[in-house]
Amino acid sequence: MKRLAAFLVAIMVFGGLTGSPAGAAPARLPGQTQTICINTPPATGWMITAYFDSYTCGTPGSGVYNAKQVTDVRDTPSGRAVTACQMPPPSGFYATSWSYSVACEASKTPNRLLNNLQAVTNLNGVATGFTIVICGIQNAPSGWELLAVVAAYQCIYPHGGGLGQNAVSIRKR
Repeated sequence: MKRLAAFLVAIMVFGGLTGSPAGAAPARLPGQTQTICINTPPATGWMITAYFDSYTCGTPGSGVYNAKQVTDVRDTPSGRAVTACQMPPPSGFYATSWSYSVACEASKTPNRLLNNLQAVTNLNGVATGFTIVICGIQNAPSGWELLAVVAAYQCIYPHGGGLGQNAVSIRKR
């Protein structure tokens, strides 16, 4: 057993020493996060996951936070969801639930009027027949069919608001 462990460690060390070809781009880590200042828009495919103060972005002290944490969601597998603060999701991602998070309040005096944390699901590359409920009354995306306009508890946007018709059920063609 010790020999097997030593052999596996040697292979990992040797693999790490060989590296990537010269000029190759470094691999992106799935779910990679970084801090950016509040006035900097997130890059395409990145979503805001928290607001806070950071001395890197100036002296904290106003009524709003001066920094935000952003996460790269581009490597999210098809059909899987990630959570992020309320903002337009990347192409092919759709809101599938809403909830409240103090981390998603840009203001230091949260009003808690709206659910500000969304689960967004990657619908890029899902199989034919895949069915899902997406929040909001909207047309089905290209390549999908609209099954029904529905009342979905997970899609209530006003914090503590009523249910009503607030989502659509869709199926991949």
